[in-house]
Amino acid sequence: MIVHYPVKNTTISQPFGFDNSNHSERGNFYSVFDNKHPGVDFPVSKGTEVYAAFSGIVVRREFHKGMGNVIGVRNGNIVALYAHLSEFAVSLGDIVDAGHLIGLSGETGDACLLPHLHFELRDISKTGLKNMVFKPPFEKDCENYRDSFEYVVNNKNTRKTLKTLSSLYFGSEKYCEVIKETNGMNTLDPATTLLDGTTIMIPNYE
Repeated sequence: MIVHYPVKNTTISQPFGFDNSNHSERGNFYSVFDNKHPGVDFPVSKGTEVYAAFSGIVVRREFHKGMGNVIGVRNGNIVALYAHLSEFAVSLGDIVDAGHLIGLSGETGDACLLPHLHFELRDISKTGLKNMVFKPPFEKDCENYRDSFEYVVNNKNTRKTLKTLSSLYFGSEKYCEVIKETNGMNTLDPATTLLDGTTIMIPNYE
């Protein structure tokens, strides 16, 4: 899977892993990442068109306190986040091709001092946000990519069902049947709480 640039202006204002520990304002933005920048920032003006860096399915479309308006697109075990958007151009569950318009850049969210696009890649087969993020390999193959991955059920924070997993990994509950068939759970009610420790294979979106 090739990761393309999400904007036409490929200038980077803050690279992946940049240490913000001593920055007067950004010092606390990335505390969960040991104050290291977990993505790449493009210094584009508000209203700049933002494109999908690779094909996938929209699994996140929401307002986040720090990232503002954010879109998440998943392909296999990789999720790309596009943050601080001013407008959305896609909906949850939409399937997009690389280069598809997904929104317009902006300056939404508390972790935004100036208009820019924050672009972040996460390997969701790993546990812990700090372990998930990695440096985007622009215009190169993504070596972390896997077409499918295993999820081990953990109900500690939220109750997990086939419905919630479908929403989390496909942006819609309608993929419950796909998860059921993949895991040989055809008789299981999609609303039944899954047992902690159960291994669920998450297939790709198509």
